[in-house]
Amino acid sequence: GSPVTVNRTVGFRYVALVTGNDTDPSFVARASGREGSGSHGAPLTVIPTDQLEGRWSAAAHAEMVSSAAAARFNMLRVWGGGAFLPDAFYDACDARGLLVYHDMQYAQSGHSPKATPAREAELGRAATATQEAELRHAVRRLASHPSIAVWDGCNECQVVMGTPTGVYATFVMTVVASEDASRAVWPSCPAAGWSSGVRLLDALPTGRPLVTPKSRSRIETHGPYQHGSGFAAVNGASRLALFPPNLPIKLPDAAPTGPAHPNVFASEFGAVAMSSFESMAPTLAPKHWGLHAGQRSDNCSGGFERRCEGENVMAERNYPCDNMIEVYFGRAPAGYLDATGEAVFRRQLYQCLLAQARRRPDHRVPARRTRRAAPRQRARPLQALNVKSNIEARRARNELGILVWQLNEIWPTGGWGSLEYGTPVAGQVLGGRWKPLHYLYARSVFADVVAVCGEGGACYVKNDGPRPVAGRIAVRALEFASGVVTPLAAVAVALPAGAGASARFEIDLSAFDGSTHLLIAECIDDSGAVLSTNEMLFAPPSQLQLPTAVVSAGVAEAPNADGSIDVVVSASATALYVVLTSLAQGRFSDNAFALPPGTATVRFLPTGALDRSLLVSSLRAEHLQANLMPAPAARPYERPRAHLAA
Repeated sequence: GSPVTVNRTVGFRYVALVTGNDTDPSFVARASGREGSGSHGAPLTVIPTDQLEGRWSAAAHAEMVSSAAAARFNMLRVWGGGAFLPDAFYDACDARGLLVYHDMQYAQSGHSPKATPAREAELGRAATATQEAELRHAVRRLASHPSIAVWDGCNECQVVMGTPTGVYATFVMTVVASEDASRAVWPSCPAAGWSSGVRLLDALPTGRPLVTPKSRSRIETHGPYQHGSGFAAVNGASRLALFPPNLPIKLPDAAPTGPAHPNVFASEFGAVAMSSFESMAPTLAPKHWGLHAGQRSDNCSGGFERRCEGENVMAERNYPCDNMIEVYFGRAPAGYLDATGEAVFRRQLYQCLLAQARRRPDHRVPARRTRRAAPRQRARPLQALNVKSNIEARRARNELGILVWQLNEIWPTGGWGSLEYGTPVAGQVLGGRWKPLHYLYARSVFADVVAVCGEGGACYVKNDGPRPVAGRIAVRALEFASGVVTPLAAVAVALPAGAGASARFEIDLSAFDGSTHLLIAECIDDSGAVLSTNEMLFAPPSQLQLPTAVVSAGVAEAPNADGSIDVVVSASATALYVVLTSLAQGRFSDNAFALPPGTATVRFLPTGALDRSLLVSSLRAEHLQANLMPAPAARPYERPRAHLAA
């Protein structure tokens, strides 16, 4: 027949999933000789970009990966409850240097491989010819991509030999390993590794039977998840379940950090949020522009998969956001969450998005000695506060892999992502508009070098980068009323190369009031380069004494030489969490930031050709003080509810 020609871009790298030696089980991701791919693991979980595969866009996948890299991620995990993704995704990961932790497409109960009696007798394992063919096809199709670092069997299936989940070892990963012996294999996400069948120094398969251990210290975790509650919907609890805001964060006790010390790879946790008004409004009739849609509540019942009876359109848009708003902004005035209209819906969504970023994790590093450094992952404003504090507390401990659930949204509504729905339809930005959380990832949360301060002035600085760092930390206080920035401390820094190089220090906060000031910590190297800027709240928004501010934004007349265009933001008084939003395709160089009285210039970075007229006509600026609620009545916290897995 006719010859077949295939052109592929080839990359070279060696990834070892170091799981210890015969007496010391551990877990370290080492790429080309460097733990954690040059930094601690900073990944996010990727789900399909659209429920309808016919609407998948190669350009949207490429932009989504570009946004992940721009926010300092170094790994993406392909979730087992989704789908094998299009070539454009893997090509973009190859080009941008992101590693891929790849689930086979199985997840939890009900999705597992099913046996047929004939095939069971023939192979001695639970399998079907169709499933085996699909696995072999998927691995052969993707194995040439250097970005793929790890194959694993499934999402949250806990592979136990001699039980139905043993099929992931005896069949799924055995087939995968037979097709690709050049990559590390892992039982599931999360898992405790293998007791046989791989080389413990790099997790490459040996050809011997894959067997999981009967017991082992926890080295990989999922959760906790901050679900929404307070409104009848298909997900979340109808009863309002509040939780502490954890502001300021309470740092764990100091302990040794780095790959040589006990550690955990947190491969899934997160917080829910809605999307922007621009993303959600086109999917709703104007009369339903509100978190409760201005309709009678549905009657929803059931557990994880709830069934709702009624006509409320917001009941079908994932988790509610009532509890997130009340925790950070205080008791909602009567009728506020039921109100509809463009202005109130924008305010509700701003509050919900800010809340996502601020939750402290519950995990503790296990006592048994384990080693693991892996890629890092990265939540709109309330979503942003919840996840930000969560990750900052994790980085204070020896969690060298931090993978957030999730990167992207599959629909233009509520979800767990830090990128909005990215299919190019009305109201959406190609690849996903950045939520406030995504900007916080880029500014500080996933910076290789970051400084964090918490309760009582306890602070740490951490270097997860591949090179030593010498410089200083400048800690300052921004007074809301005056806009004056006062230096509080200058701390010299000299840290070896990461991952996990850290140091503790303390600052005097005896005269610092979190209701009237914002704490800012900048990491600056000896050349004067700013490595990260961390803006830290020491009180929830409901307790802040913010001045009334007018914030505006204007677009330059002409673009810069690199295709970007300047946007000048002005504030009449101190404004916190200034958020710029537009219908134009692209993102801003910074967002969700603090602005003292005066001006600041950010750049709009277009995707493709700049549409200045659309940027100008649709640009809007929001900030925290303009989106506060009246002071709430005193209301004690309810005991946090046990959360279902995401």
